[in-house]
Order: sequence, then structure tokens, then C-alpha cells
Amino acid sequence: MKIAVYGAGSMGTIMGALLAKAGYDVTLIDINKEHVDALNEKGATIIGYLELTQPVKAALPDEVTDTFDYIIYQTKPTQNESSLPNVARLLKTDGVVIVGQNGMPEEAVAEVVGQDRVVGCIIGWGATWMEPGVSKLTSPAELMDYHLAEIDNQVTDRLQEIVAIFNGAGNAHIIDDLQGGRFSKLIVNCSFSTTGAVVNGTFGDVIDSPKGIRCAAHIYNEAMAIANAAGYKLVPPVEGFDFNVLTFKTNEEMEELIPVFQFMVAEHRAIHTQILFDIAAGRYPEVFTTYNGVLMRLGKTYGIPTPVNEQVAATIHKMAIGELQPDSANIDLIELPDLS
Repeated sequence: MKIAVYGAGSMGTIMGALLAKAGYDVTLIDINKEHVDALNEKGATIIGYLELTQPVKAALPDEVTDTFDYIIYQTKPTQNESSLPNVARLLKTDGVVIVGQNGMPEEAVAEVVGQDRVVGCIIGWGATWMEPGVSKLTSPAELMDYHLAEIDNQVTDRLQEIVAIFNGAGNAHIIDDLQGGRFSKLIVNCSFSTTGAVVNGTFGDVIDSPKGIRCAAHIYNEAMAIANAAGYKLVPPVEGFDFNVLTFKTNEEMEELIPVFQFMVAEHRAIHTQILFDIAAGRYPEVFTTYNGVLMRLGKTYGIPTPVNEQVAATIHKMAIGELQPDSANIDLIELPDLS
């Protein structure tokens, strides 16, 4: 069995290293030549919540001539146009693309490789790319969860095989509703990743900021209104958890829930949003294509107002085009609804 990780950024590097350590024949594919060279010469180094240096195989896309049974697709959706033709070229006739991107990405991949060759993977942990060959795991290793599903939510032999593979890189589970699982993560990303960009910090900085945590709570509330209108079957972070427990209608109800939001995110406080790395590198971030823009479009579809999502997205846009500099004071630009 041959496996490729296409897009060996922070998460892809860690996944590839752990799968190689578990004994799988895995190739890490990335467009960053300096990173590829470092992986081949020094191995993949993981720091943070896990300390490991693992020898791996890595290559630039044009260097790869093998075809693969499974391709774990980890690029940004903004790179689909350039990446997906290569993925289709490298996939065996009966091969499968396991889509680990954020947002609601499966359909775009299926348009290129075929719907019957796509499996969704929702990743429940965070990582930061530090330098060529080095990635930092920013979530505890025991929380490295993967939620996997076929597009049609059927439990197939190949899905069970993929779960067994991913157990070599964490804790893999089959979920019975892919779109519900996708939306579950989208809620977290929109609430804390994008608010993290606005406060110019980590998830921890969001929950430590009095206005930041309330901004995140309002984004969550807007997202849950959409989820309920759309009928999504959400995937709880722990068994028995009901996402609706954290919804609110008044300021008083929100204030009672703020400590709960802070407690639930505390274990992931070291996660540093990729949005800030993109802005620093001169890349336009995924806020409209993958994060809050998705909620804004769904809000229009289902008639749900999304004023806080819109303000956060607009603030990040201004940061991306240079009208605002990354600064914790940007949170003061967000006007939160008065629910009194």
C-alpha cells in the first residue's frame, strides 16, 4: 500500500511522520523545496506536545512518478486549481483521496477525481509550521482525533481500512454524517481561529480577552442558528455533549456561558491560527473561502443574520490588504450585538 500526504505543511508533516513511524510507505509531497530538502536530509521533526524526529520520504509534486492507493489531501482550498490536477495524476485507478482541508471541501475535490474516490476527514487538533522540516503540535497528543466518513455516509470496507491507517497517527473514528462533522469544526474555526487573528494571538489569547471570548461566543451563536435551520447533525467533541447548551438569547445567558467556552477551549490554548501566518507571508487568508465566508453564505440561504461573522471577516480582509496591522486592539473594532 502506498500513501501520499499532499500538502506537507504543519499538519501534513506531523501526520506523515507518525504514519512513517507506524510502518506505512508514505511520501510527503509539498511545493516548498527548502522544506522538502530538510525532510529528506534531516527527517520530520515534531516539537510541542510531541517530541519526535522521524526519517521520511519527501518530494516536490513534479518529482513524483509513483501512483498511490491513498492520498491525504492537506493543501489549502485556495491551492486547489494548481494542486488537484497533480492529485488526479498521482492517484491509482482505484485510489482514494482523503480530504483533510477545512470548510466544506469534498465537492471541489470530487469534481476533479470523481465523487466515488473521495473520503472526508475532519481533523480535531492543531499544529504550527515552524521552519523547514519542523512542525509544532499545539494540541495534546491524546486529542489528535480524526473523524472520517464517506460522502454518502455509508460505512465501507475502504473507510474501515482508512480508519485503521489513521489510528497510526492519532485516534480515528467513523462518523455517520459528514456534513454535520464538517460544520462542527467550522463552528470552532470561525469562533476561535478567526477571532484569534483579530486579537493577533492564539486560542488562549481569545479566551483571555474579555471582548475576544464574547466575540467568539457570538460567532458560535450565529453558527448554531444556521446549524439548526439547516438540520445538521453535529459531531460532539465529547460523548453526550449538546452544542445547543452553549447557545443564548440574552446578554445574561451569554455571560453565564463564558466560563464554559473558556474551559472547553483551554486544552487547545496554544493553537495559533494559520490566518496570521498567511497574512505575514503576504498570502490572502481563507476567511471568505473556508471560514466565516461559508457561514455568511449559509446565513443568507437560511435567513440567519451573521453580523459578527461579517465584521470579523471584514477586519481580517483589512489586515490582509494592509489597511490594518495585526494588533490585539483590532478586537475593539468589532461591535457586538446588545441582547438585553
